[in-house]
Amino acid sequence: MYVRFQFSSEGASPLAVIKVVTELGFRPVMGEYDFFYEVGGKSGTYREMLRKLHEGLRGLKVLYTVTTKKE
Repeated sequence: MYVRFQFSSEGASPLAVIKVVTELGFRPVMGEYDFFYEVGGKSGTYREMLRKLHEGLRGLKVLYTVTTKKE
């Protein structure tokens, strides 16, 4: 699961967002996306992580996109 963020000066600082997503287990990556989380083959894990990510970012006024890729 790859996540990309778009920040605004009206929202939380990038450092606050980094803290939230790294505490959820996401790893920073360089390039097209900002963070990566290894989901594995379990769709329940995917749904649960989406829920946790959304809840963790609630109120931070940051936009994000989630992309999955099959390696």
